[in-house]
Formats: sequence, C-alpha cells, structure tokens
Amino acid sequence: MGRVVEQLFDNISSHAFVDREPGTVSVLVECNGPSWRLTVEDDGVGMDPETIGRIYEPFFTTRRGVSGTGLGMHIVYNTVTRTLGGTIRCESRIGRGTSFVIVCPHNVPVESLTPLSV
Repeated sequence: MGRVVEQLFDNISSHAFVDREPGTVSVLVECNGPSWRLTVEDDGVGMDPETIGRIYEPFFTTRRGVSGTGLGMHIVYNTVTRTLGGTIRCESRIGRGTSFVIVCPHNVPVESLTPLSV
C-alpha cells in the first residue's frame, strides 16, 4: 500500500499543480466493516473525461518527455485490484481537482499472495 500512496502523491506533484500556485491535498482513511477506504483528493487542474478513461493504461502519460514513464497509475491499478483485492475509482473535473477512492478488504485474498522463493 505504501507504493500506491507514494505513486498517487508522485502523480499529484507532477500533474495536479502544473502552471499554477500550489494547492491542497487531503487524505482520508476510513475503516468500515470488513474493508477500509483511502481517499486522496487534490484541488489541482483536474482531468478531462478522455484522460480519466486512460489513466490506468500502461505507458499513458499527459507529460511525455517531461516526467515519468506512464506506468505509475497502471501499477497502482494492478496493485489495488489484483494484489490487494480492492477497487479504485477516479473522479475529476477540469479546474476543480481530482480524487481517488480505493476500497480494499482488511484481509488480502489468498489467491493474491505470491509464494516466497528461498
């Protein structure tokens, strides 16, 4: 989960506040029954619907040649959905910021665990 949070903050610092004054990022963690929820929101530049629809694609980036490889959100998606057995949702509006909501079970599904090699 640390890698997921690190990547979300890396994306925020690379994309959310480009060509404008720094803004605000908020993080909320909630435990709710058998799952927990992480919400990360910024009040940055936001994304259009086409970009939102592509952010989890490997090698997709809106800043090619400037920062990153376009793999970060692909890794986030796979870590959340495959490794942690959860879901991730992105909502954004141009000029109004972006939010990511991740919901995962407290217990990682057994099929997600990778045996350790000795």
